[in-house]
Amino acid sequence: MRSDPDPADFAVSVPSARPPSEPLSRSRMKEIARAVAANHGLWQPIVRMDPATRWHQRLHSAADYDVWLESWLPGQDTGWHDHAGTSGVLVVARGELEERVSVLNGVLTQVRHIPEGAARRMGRRGVHNLTNVSLAPAVSVHVYSPPLGATRGYKIGAMGLMRSPWNASSQN
Repeated sequence: MRSDPDPADFAVSVPSARPPSEPLSRSRMKEIARAVAANHGLWQPIVRMDPATRWHQRLHSAADYDVWLESWLPGQDTGWHDHAGTSGVLVVARGELEERVSVLNGVLTQVRHIPEGAARRMGRRGVHNLTNVSLAPAVSVHVYSPPLGATRGYKIGAMGLMRSPWNASSQN
Protein backbone atom coordinates (compact mmCIF):
# COMPACT_ATOMS: atom_id res chain seq x y z
CA MET A 1 0.00 0.00 0.00
CA ARG A 2 1.30 3.46 -0.90
CA SER A 3 1.81 6.10 1.75
CA ASP A 4 0.37 9.59 1.45
CA PRO A 5 2.35 11.83 -0.92
CA ASP A 6 4.96 14.10 0.59
CA PRO A 7 3.41 17.56 1.18
CA ALA A 8 6.53 19.06 -0.43
CA ASP A 9 5.29 17.59 -3.73
CA PHE A 10 2.48 20.12 -3.77
CA ALA A 11 4.77 23.08 -4.46
CA VAL A 12 2.22 25.32 -2.77
CA SER A 13 2.70 27.05 0.53
CA VAL A 14 0.24 28.66 2.88
CA PRO A 15 1.34 32.06 4.21
CA SER A 16 2.44 31.71 7.83
CA ALA A 17 1.17 35.18 8.80
CA ARG A 18 -2.39 33.83 8.91
CA PRO A 19 -3.48 32.00 12.07
CA PRO A 20 -3.97 28.24 11.38
CA SER A 21 -7.54 28.39 12.74
CA GLU A 22 -8.62 30.86 10.04
CA PRO A 23 -10.02 29.16 6.90
CA LEU A 24 -8.28 29.73 3.58
CA SER A 25 -9.81 32.17 1.12
CA ARG A 26 -11.60 30.76 -1.91
CA SER A 27 -8.90 32.18 -4.16
CA ARG A 28 -6.18 30.41 -2.13
CA MET A 29 -8.11 27.12 -2.21
CA LYS A 30 -8.48 27.49 -5.98
CA GLU A 31 -4.76 28.20 -6.34
CA ILE A 32 -3.89 25.03 -4.40
CA ALA A 33 -6.42 22.89 -6.30
CA ARG A 34 -5.15 24.14 -9.67
CA ALA A 35 -1.52 23.51 -8.67
CA VAL A 36 -2.28 19.94 -7.61
CA ALA A 37 -4.46 19.25 -10.68
CA ALA A 38 -1.66 20.51 -12.96
CA ASN A 39 0.89 18.26 -11.24
CA HIS A 40 -0.07 15.03 -13.05
CA GLY A 41 3.02 13.28 -11.72
CA LEU A 42 1.67 13.66 -8.19
CA TRP A 43 -1.75 12.09 -8.67
CA GLN A 44 -1.58 9.86 -11.77
CA PRO A 45 0.44 7.11 -10.03
CA ILE A 46 -2.09 6.79 -7.19
CA VAL A 47 -5.47 7.45 -8.81
CA ARG A 48 -7.72 4.38 -9.06
CA MET A 49 -10.79 3.78 -11.20
CA ASP A 50 -13.14 1.54 -9.22
CA PRO A 51 -16.12 0.20 -11.18
CA ALA A 52 -18.03 -0.48 -7.95
CA THR A 53 -17.87 2.97 -6.40
CA ARG A 54 -16.43 6.45 -6.76
CA TRP A 55 -12.85 6.42 -5.45
CA HIS A 56 -11.29 9.16 -3.32
CA GLN A 57 -8.17 9.67 -1.21
CA ARG A 58 -6.90 12.47 0.97
CA LEU A 59 -3.61 13.69 -0.48
CA HIS A 60 -2.69 16.24 2.16
CA SER A 61 -3.97 17.43 5.52
CA ALA A 62 -2.99 20.56 7.43
CA ALA A 63 -4.51 22.37 10.39
CA ASP A 64 -6.50 24.70 8.14
CA TYR A 65 -7.13 22.76 4.90
CA ASP A 66 -6.99 19.38 3.24
CA VAL A 67 -6.67 18.17 -0.34
CA TRP A 68 -8.59 15.23 -1.82
CA LEU A 69 -8.27 13.37 -5.11
CA GLU A 70 -11.38 11.73 -6.60
CA SER A 71 -11.93 9.53 -9.63
CA TRP A 72 -15.19 9.08 -11.47
CA LEU A 73 -16.19 6.45 -13.97
CA PRO A 74 -19.17 7.25 -16.21
CA GLY A 75 -22.37 7.40 -14.15
CA GLN A 76 -20.71 7.60 -10.73
CA ASP A 77 -21.94 10.34 -8.41
CA THR A 78 -21.69 11.65 -4.87
CA GLY A 79 -25.38 11.66 -4.03
CA TRP A 80 -26.95 14.79 -2.59
CA HIS A 81 -24.80 16.11 0.26
CA ASP A 82 -23.35 19.13 2.01
CA HIS A 83 -19.94 19.59 3.61
CA ALA A 84 -21.11 20.18 7.19
CA GLY A 85 -19.91 23.77 7.42
CA THR A 86 -16.71 23.42 5.39
CA SER A 87 -16.06 25.50 2.26
CA GLY A 88 -14.25 24.10 -0.72
CA VAL A 89 -13.09 24.39 -4.30
CA LEU A 90 -12.86 21.63 -6.86
CA VAL A 91 -10.89 21.56 -10.10
CA VAL A 92 -11.52 18.93 -12.77
CA ALA A 93 -8.06 17.58 -13.60
CA ARG A 94 -9.23 15.15 -16.28
CA GLY A 95 -12.56 14.70 -18.05
CA GLU A 96 -15.71 16.57 -17.05
CA LEU A 97 -18.33 16.56 -14.31
CA GLU A 98 -21.86 17.83 -13.85
CA GLU A 99 -22.98 19.54 -10.66
CA ARG A 100 -26.59 19.77 -9.55
CA VAL A 101 -27.19 22.42 -6.90
CA SER A 102 -30.26 22.54 -4.68
CA VAL A 103 -32.24 25.76 -5.12
CA LEU A 104 -35.25 26.80 -3.01
CA ASN A 105 -34.77 23.93 -0.57
CA GLY A 106 -34.65 21.33 -3.33
CA VAL A 107 -37.80 22.44 -5.13
CA LEU A 108 -35.55 23.30 -8.09
CA THR A 109 -32.06 22.26 -9.09
CA GLN A 110 -29.51 24.21 -11.05
CA VAL A 111 -27.28 22.18 -13.40
CA ARG A 112 -23.70 23.23 -14.06
CA HIS A 113 -21.26 21.64 -16.48
CA ILE A 114 -17.66 21.57 -15.17
CA PRO A 115 -15.19 20.91 -18.01
CA GLU A 116 -11.57 19.84 -17.63
CA GLY A 117 -9.50 22.62 -16.07
CA ALA A 118 -12.52 24.46 -14.64
CA ALA A 119 -12.91 25.29 -10.97
CA ARG A 120 -16.10 25.39 -8.88
CA ARG A 121 -16.54 26.68 -5.37
CA MET A 122 -18.53 24.75 -2.80
CA GLY A 123 -20.19 26.86 -0.12
CA ARG A 124 -20.42 26.03 3.56
CA ARG A 125 -24.19 25.56 3.42
CA GLY A 126 -24.70 24.43 -0.18
CA VAL A 127 -26.25 21.06 -1.02
CA HIS A 128 -25.14 19.52 -4.29
CA ASN A 129 -24.63 16.32 -6.26
CA LEU A 130 -21.63 15.76 -8.54
CA THR A 131 -21.83 13.21 -11.38
CA ASN A 132 -19.71 12.04 -14.25
CA VAL A 133 -22.32 12.16 -17.04
CA SER A 134 -19.74 11.73 -19.81
CA LEU A 135 -18.59 8.50 -21.44
CA ALA A 136 -15.00 8.87 -20.21
CA PRO A 137 -13.39 8.67 -16.75
CA ALA A 138 -12.82 11.89 -14.81
CA VAL A 139 -10.47 12.99 -12.02
CA SER A 140 -10.99 15.96 -9.71
CA VAL A 141 -9.01 17.70 -6.98
CA HIS A 142 -10.90 19.11 -3.96
CA VAL A 143 -9.53 21.55 -1.37
CA TYR A 144 -11.53 22.09 1.83
CA SER A 145 -10.99 24.69 4.53
CA PRO A 146 -11.32 24.05 7.35
CA PRO A 147 -10.49 20.38 6.69
CA LEU A 148 -13.45 18.20 5.76
CA GLY A 149 -14.74 16.26 8.74
CA ALA A 150 -17.88 14.71 7.29
CA THR A 151 -20.59 15.14 4.73
CA ARG A 152 -24.31 15.00 5.39
CA GLY A 153 -26.60 13.22 2.96
CA TYR A 154 -29.91 14.49 1.58
CA LYS A 155 -32.75 13.27 -0.57
CA ILE A 156 -34.98 15.37 -2.80
CA GLY A 157 -38.60 14.28 -2.77
CA ALA A 158 -42.07 15.70 -3.20
CA MET A 159 -41.55 17.95 -0.17
CA GLY A 160 -38.18 19.22 -1.40
CA LEU A 161 -34.85 18.70 0.32
CA MET A 162 -34.76 16.33 3.30
CA ARG A 163 -31.81 15.06 5.37
CA SER A 164 -31.13 11.41 4.76
CA PRO A 165 -29.96 9.10 7.54
CA TRP A 166 -26.37 8.74 6.30
CA ASN A 167 -23.54 10.85 7.63
CA ALA A 168 -20.24 9.85 6.12
CA SER A 169 -16.96 10.83 7.73
CA SER A 170 -14.35 12.21 5.35
CA GLN A 171 -16.38 11.67 2.22
CA ASN A 172 -16.55 14.30 -0.51
